[in-house]
Amino acid sequence: MIKFSFTLMILLSFLFQSQGQDKKWTLQECIDYGVDRNLSMERQLLNNKTDNKNLRDARLDLLPSVDGSSSWNYNFGRSIGADNTYINTRNITNYYRVGASLNLFSGFRAINTLRYRKVSQMKGLEDSEKKANDIAINIMQAFYDLAYAEGLIEISIEQLENARLQLKRMERQHELGMKPKSDLFDIQAQVAESEYNLIANQNRKATALVTLKQAMNYEEEKEGLLDINVSSLSSALPQNQELDIKALYEKAQTDLPQANSAERAFRAAQLNWYISKGNLFPSFSAYGDISTYYYHTQDASYTYQFRNNMGKSFGFQVNIPIFGGLYRHSNVARAKYQMKDAEFAYRETLQDVYKEIELAVLDLKAASQEFDMAIKKENFSELSYEANKKKYEQGLVTIIDLNTSDNNLRQAKHDVLKAKLTYGIKKRMIDFYQGSPLQTKIQH
Repeated sequence: MIKFSFTLMILLSFLFQSQGQDKKWTLQECIDYGVDRNLSMERQLLNNKTDNKNLRDARLDLLPSVDGSSSWNYNFGRSIGADNTYINTRNITNYYRVGASLNLFSGFRAINTLRYRKVSQMKGLEDSEKKANDIAINIMQAFYDLAYAEGLIEISIEQLENARLQLKRMERQHELGMKPKSDLFDIQAQVAESEYNLIANQNRKATALVTLKQAMNYEEEKEGLLDINVSSLSSALPQNQELDIKALYEKAQTDLPQANSAERAFRAAQLNWYISKGNLFPSFSAYGDISTYYYHTQDASYTYQFRNNMGKSFGFQVNIPIFGGLYRHSNVARAKYQMKDAEFAYRETLQDVYKEIELAVLDLKAASQEFDMAIKKENFSELSYEANKKKYEQGLVTIIDLNTSDNNLRQAKHDVLKAKLTYGIKKRMIDFYQGSPLQTKIQH
């Protein structure tokens, strides 16, 4: 029974391990994994928590402030009494106080500070989404580069197998005296070139895989080998689309986190200017406190003294800034300059967004056109290769002509693969500008 259980544990462990190694990561899984484990994203989330605390403090600053104090004194020693003789004294004193103050007016600094903290919190959320999108775009680009490298490997393997078949046929024909030795050397060179291309593309895949792991902050020891699922990419064929750049831009102005973050930064700078101007106004506050005390030397009891020694006070206070240097006015001027700078940064961000959308639309259109041309080129190249292969067998063309048509066919397949993947990533960016998120979850 023990032996059976031990064998079962080994089989289950092997099964789970095999399942983990056989996992193929989709593009969305890679993006979500990378966003969730990015250290810069973790730092941004900590900043968001700080903004939440600052907002809470700004809200509490609108409430009255309450403080209390208590003291206990024990005095002893000799002193001169009423009859001018020395007497021994000993007394205990207890003192209690509770006070409160409320800021009634301070140039609207408190309310503007609350608004400033609220805008800063919202800006932090937009920055989180922007950082997540930047991470997602880097991972997406690395994923497509790896998919492209895998596609090149498939083309190289197909070309190598075809070249080896030609080599076997050529060796047989050379033995029968049907083809010269120079043609055999050309086919051998073609095989060597195909092997070289395969190795180069395998190295390209290795580099692309490392780049994707780094973009994802992938933990290979914990997750196992990283293998992507190329079929998770869109299988839709590229097609021409009429896109309205102005409509995309208007939607991006309200949806894109970088645009919203820049707008929040401008609003925060504006509120900071209001806060600085508030320091030039007088401040008006109300205060009050209640206190009591107890003397051990008095005849009355502690409870009696606590109730009857009660003192109360209430008042108002006005602070008027008259002169303390020009630093208040300088702070107002600096805050105004910062506000104008934030406004320019916001307008510059909107210009960049428009440029990005305009280029994305043009790139998508170009990728679609390049795909159509690459498909035509591939079809004609394949027809040319088949025709030259038959002509070569008939002795109508040289081996150089056959190799040239073979290289043209391989290059045409490369162009089709590249154009299709390029269209996929450009289409994904257009979908993003239209409101489709790059990542499925964002932690705030």
